[in-house]
Amino acid sequence: MRPVGFEEVECNANVMGYRELLKSYIRHLELAAGDNFIDFDGNEPVLSASEASELRRLAAELERDTHRGRAVGRIRNFNSRLRVLMNRHALSPERVAKLSGSPVEKVRRWRTNPSSDGYLPMRESEFARFEAALNRWLETCVSQRPGRVIPR
Repeated sequence: MRPVGFEEVECNANVMGYRELLKSYIRHLELAAGDNFIDFDGNEPVLSASEASELRRLAAELERDTHRGRAVGRIRNFNSRLRVLMNRHALSPERVAKLSGSPVEKVRRWRTNPSSDGYLPMRESEFARFEAALNRWLETCVSQRPGRVIPR
């Protein structure tokens, strides 16, 4: 026999779980794609105004949590961000080494699984240098061939 009101408690727990799941997914999109796409204007609107409003509220909570230091551990995984950028732009370890000014072997260690003995955590300064060089390189590729990025 369940206590009176048990269903409501169970339901509230599930709602809280989905809120955290949505916040984690929003953070994942921001890290992987550089945007959460909540306000994306596509040909066919998928989100209602109230759904978009709720997602904006969650994104704002996430931003506040980040500035308060609660989510700093998740945000500062530069190795993961490097892997995402390498996959998105089809970058070889050699290209990343050239852009980052680091040896190829070091780039390979950055890409290694964190449980591996060869894993090397990427420092924020190393990622910032790589990201700035990548952005310059991408702008150069786009300006040379409008609409296409051709890795060299």
